[in-house]
Amino acid sequence: MSRAAARTPEPPPGEPFDWFIRIPNRLELMRSVRALLAATCESHGVDEEATQEILLAVSEIVNNSIEHVEGRGGSGYHEVDVRFGISEGRAVGRILDEGEGGIDQSAFTGAAAPSLDSDRGRGLVLIREYVDELRVTPIPGVGTEIRFVKRLRGGGGRA
Repeated sequence: MSRAAARTPEPPPGEPFDWFIRIPNRLELMRSVRALLAATCESHGVDEEATQEILLAVSEIVNNSIEHVEGRGGSGYHEVDVRFGISEGRAVGRILDEGEGGIDQSAFTGAAAPSLDSDRGRGLVLIREYVDELRVTPIPGVGTEIRFVKRLRGGGGRA
């Protein structure tokens, strides 16, 4: 798969799609992503608890992509794509980074809670706790894609 083909804003067939955004690897831009997520959840009638769980999971995934992925070239610059949609009682997100050193599936399935003395390392455990499905796919020559599905209580997610 070419880099251009992997980074298209077109949604995969059959997946809910409300928006797509590409951000540079700057943590301060997460505020805008979180606002867009919250507004989308609100417009679909998602309850507050599920909205907060989605916000936390996406924030952790994107923050990890920004903090831990090494960009191509000397500057370390890379971009992160976020695609999100709600339909038929589920929220689906795809986060794609374009660097090296992304996480793999085993990091999520084997993640253990850190000791109480540690102030880091809770993100993977929280992500796993707040979403119902999680798949990590390395895309050679492009980066790593993390796809999640959260089933919404009470069917949430009106069209």
